[in-house]
Amino acid sequence: MTVHRKSNWYVYLLAFGITAAFVIMAILAFKWYLFPENTEEVGANKNGELTDDFHPTDDYNFNLITMLSDGSADAPELFMLVSYSAVDSRLIFVPLPSGISVGRDERTLPNIYAAQGGAGVVAAVENAVGVRCDCYIKMDRTSFCDLVSSFGNVEYSVRKTLIVKDGTETETFNAGLRLITGESIFRLMMIADFEEGESFRFNCVGELMSELINQNFRDVDTSLMDTYYQMITENAETNLTEVLYRSRKAALLNTIEYGSNPGEFYIPYGEYTDDGGFKISENSITSIRQRAGLE
Repeated sequence: MTVHRKSNWYVYLLAFGITAAFVIMAILAFKWYLFPENTEEVGANKNGELTDDFHPTDDYNFNLITMLSDGSADAPELFMLVSYSAVDSRLIFVPLPSGISVGRDERTLPNIYAAQGGAGVVAAVENAVGVRCDCYIKMDRTSFCDLVSSFGNVEYSVRKTLIVKDGTETETFNAGLRLITGESIFRLMMIADFEEGESFRFNCVGELMSELINQNFRDVDTSLMDTYYQMITENAETNLTEVLYRSRKAALLNTIEYGSNPGEFYIPYGEYTDDGGFKISENSITSIRQRAGLE
């Protein structure tokens, strides 16, 4: 007599479903290992090095506001617009009079910072010169000197002999060519008393910052650039994001590889007003916008 066994197909189907579910869960849990995401930077290979087919465009340009104070809790005393052109391989420093915002915002940049922070300063500068800024960086004396010292010293021609009193210390800057350290750069830009006025001081600031770049940029590689980014984000007040940094890194590496003396500076001109303001010339605004690649 023939015995007919009952089919257990549903048991096999259930077992297959459970097994498939476990496999899918395992793939999802370990997808970072099995299928690693592409973390390469734009225009760079997996090691962060510049690729041969990278071509800079205006999309890699950026503008930022830098601010410098003595202590970390102090309001900044020196403000600069820094504009980078990827196509021209040019980094331009524009020292800004603290009263440039008075005409529109009725307050100086230090007062705006005290009330609204770095974002308020960015908005005020954007209104004054018509240049959109991607971020701001505020450094105090320690973070600035550490960053500059790691970047390198500067051979600088001091225009006239200066005696700078810095607390209990006094540093004499004799006229002529001399090697300037990070601490001395800070003293020249922030403490030195230039009897010739703010414009003379701004020329000194612009010369120092542009020469700092031009004399040292060839020594920077992808690893050092990451170190500088880390120093800024860990030791300065900033809204600079990793996304912005990574998206511009290849262009900066391209400037290091193929650029020649990328550091430049521009001094805005205009009229100082009785209320502590600075009315920047329309022609000077045009010059700044041209250097930022906007006109």
